[in-house]
Amino acid sequence: MNFQTTSFPVPANDLSAAIRELAGDATSESSLAALGPGITYLLELPDRSPRFFSRTENAFPPAFYKLLDAVTTWDELVVEPQRETYQQAVALNQFETEARYRIQVNRRGETLPVVDYRALVRNESGQAVAIAGRLVDDTFHSVAFDALARRSWKEIAGCMTRRYLHDFNNTIAGIYSLSELYAEPGSDPKSTAEAMGHIRDCSIRAQDLTKKIRHLTTLEAGQRNYFDLGDLVKEQKEYMEALLPKGAAIEIDAASGQHPIQIDANLFRQVILHLTGNAADACGEDAALQIRLTRANLDRRDCAVIEFSDNGCGFKPDELENATTPFYTTKSSDKHPGLGLSIASKFAADLGGSIKLGNNPHQGAHIRLVLPLLEQESKPAAPPAPEPSAQTPELPLAEAPATPPVEKAAPRSTPPKVLIYSWEDIARHPLLIALQNAGWDTRIHLEPGELLLDLLQDGQQLDGVIVFKSALDEKAEPLISELGHARNCDKVALIALGESVDALSLSAKRICGLVASGSSKPSALLNKLASYFN
Repeated sequence: MNFQTTSFPVPANDLSAAIRELAGDATSESSLAALGPGITYLLELPDRSPRFFSRTENAFPPAFYKLLDAVTTWDELVVEPQRETYQQAVALNQFETEARYRIQVNRRGETLPVVDYRALVRNESGQAVAIAGRLVDDTFHSVAFDALARRSWKEIAGCMTRRYLHDFNNTIAGIYSLSELYAEPGSDPKSTAEAMGHIRDCSIRAQDLTKKIRHLTTLEAGQRNYFDLGDLVKEQKEYMEALLPKGAAIEIDAASGQHPIQIDANLFRQVILHLTGNAADACGEDAALQIRLTRANLDRRDCAVIEFSDNGCGFKPDELENATTPFYTTKSSDKHPGLGLSIASKFAADLGGSIKLGNNPHQGAHIRLVLPLLEQESKPAAPPAPEPSAQTPELPLAEAPATPPVEKAAPRSTPPKVLIYSWEDIARHPLLIALQNAGWDTRIHLEPGELLLDLLQDGQQLDGVIVFKSALDEKAEPLISELGHARNCDKVALIALGESVDALSLSAKRICGLVASGSSKPSALLNKLASYFN
């Protein structure tokens, strides 16, 4: 595609008017530059083949212009999750004059947020024949929005943390009271044993609260991973309870195992908790929330449909129109910047989904999130064996050329037995579930010392160690170094969670015979591990 001024079978005055309308100024075509440095383009209808009028040098990375010359349609540049949404946005029956999406900027898969300002170009008969547009780098807006979104999330996390700290303080006070009560010598042994049981239960509760507080403080955007959305939705209930008044009703209808999705779990949790925070403000002390997860085929795609309902005051007509606009809020408090629904809307759009706001038939708000699911894998059918040709008869068996047999490794009689280290709870991680479903004998350790003791004792019966390394874990690297010198550990596999494999240290990569990203598909990781430990 060439970057040069092109003639077009549309009256010049109509084309100029379209561009002036695009720039928001009916007097000067030069005001188009006010939209920002970028590319002015024209898409012919109905096939939307591109013709370019001009470009501003250095408006985009140099590699982008090379990539642009190599593609045949503009749709190819839009990132895959948003491609169908983009196609709908430029369709005449639901045309949008402004859209934000991401485009590929090089062949390495790097992307760039852009804002696309558009106007329809019509011929003398009034028929739409083209789309005139201005494409502008939207990185500043995107970075600013993400920064504000993180600030908004910290406010919600702070509210939840205060609730957990209150419960934690009560738990510690209970432990202290019991220890004081039964610290006197000569206490009844039965009563003392009962008290120690209560202290143990309170200690477990305190440990659980500590983990939740730590989780909230590190709940930042990470990498997309493979999850079952039903399980992910149900996991949010305990966090939702921390935002709602005591005794609030939460009903979750979500089946497990039916909604495979690739998603950033941390961002999804933030969306659900933003919606919960809004509901808490609207419903008061008698809050009742319902989340329903279903599956539907929409626009030829398998999608998950999350319906979030509450019993609050619902949306007014003008609120429905503006609620997903950043900073729009009906609350007067400075603590509510009005970003919750816009964050949810952006999250859905980035995945190629959508959000729709409405009201329940009787009372309360109704929010409908649509998120595309993963396509179910299917094995390709084996091609039919070719029939022998009448002109080339088959050779007799004795004359057939001999093919040397291929030696195959004998399959294991028993699944591998491995020790697993992880700094965080991975009980729900798809890879661990895949290992357990495949019959692997796994023992999980949250402390390196305990794993090394197990390795010392049972190393001869083990096939190796799998280390799940989190981005904030400071114990994983020393553990890997210890494993590199351990006598009873021949094989170490490293699974990177929440960070790029490239960010791992060279020493860790040298020691570990297998290094992989935790965001890879569980089935592929399982095959790699099975081959490595075989």
